[in-house]
Amino acid sequence: MQTWIFFVFIAQFIWAICSLIDKNVISKGYLTNPLVYIILNGVSNLSLFLLLPFFHFSPLSLMDFLAALASSALAFVGVILYYEAVKYEEISRITMLYPFTPLFVIILSFFFLNESLSMYRLFGFALLIAAGLIAAYHKSKKMFRLNKSFYLMIGSTFSIAIAYITAKHVFTVTDFWSGVLWLRLTGFSAFLVLIIPSVRRDFARTFKNMKNKIKGLLGFKVTIDAAAFVISDYAILLGPVSLVAALSNAAAPLFTFTLALIATFYLPDFVREDTHKENIEAKLIALLFIIIGIIFINL
Repeated sequence: MQTWIFFVFIAQFIWAICSLIDKNVISKGYLTNPLVYIILNGVSNLSLFLLLPFFHFSPLSLMDFLAALASSALAFVGVILYYEAVKYEEISRITMLYPFTPLFVIILSFFFLNESLSMYRLFGFALLIAAGLIAAYHKSKKMFRLNKSFYLMIGSTFSIAIAYITAKHVFTVTDFWSGVLWLRLTGFSAFLVLIIPSVRRDFARTFKNMKNKIKGLLGFKVTIDAAAFVISDYAILLGPVSLVAALSNAAAPLFTFTLALIATFYLPDFVREDTHKENIEAKLIALLFIIIGIIFINL
């Protein structure tokens, strides 16, 4: 196994845990405004200032700094849309829509990074996209429909795809740790939402009324989330950006579905999945497509 694949799996397993926490705090109403949640991500990024004394921090040109800023801002847009989608759908179905990210990455990397892909890998990507569509469908009154979360995730994955491309550029113009720090420290863009008076009020009210155990849960989440970002950035440095994106967005639903099922049976008050036969079968078919897709993109 190539090293970058190992790091992709570690990052996605951590993010699967984060996804279950996201679903819990959002579905139970602890955080109702996605913009309030995104401020926590900004806090976790700024905490990386503590690493500055331990690593050489190379400066960036103005254009490269703007690329890092764009990557962080677009990642936050993608996360905001993801948080909104979580309100309307099971977390396992949401993560099965992640494979749309590599589709957008393929198109963008072809034009901007001159990356080429074999027919095997293109077929693998097609299977991943098919898996996302299967997971998005709901059988209702003998008709299939796409709900609001599907369209929110299209916007989310497109934003994240551009963030992947711009992040790859940053790593090509500076060393790894400088790239990590620039991409995370530009996360101050998350705090721009505090310009909105209603967001400031929601932020203050939310955390004033929140129980300490939920604050602790969110603190744990942003900590491991920040660690996963560093691990994922290292995978982007080591591997082709289109393949890193593909494998990341294929592994995510596999880990999330597995953990969500375990939580449904052993921690039903935390996260609960629909375990009706038809829904489980649809998810398993989608996961099968994802696994086969992973095989093809590694041929």
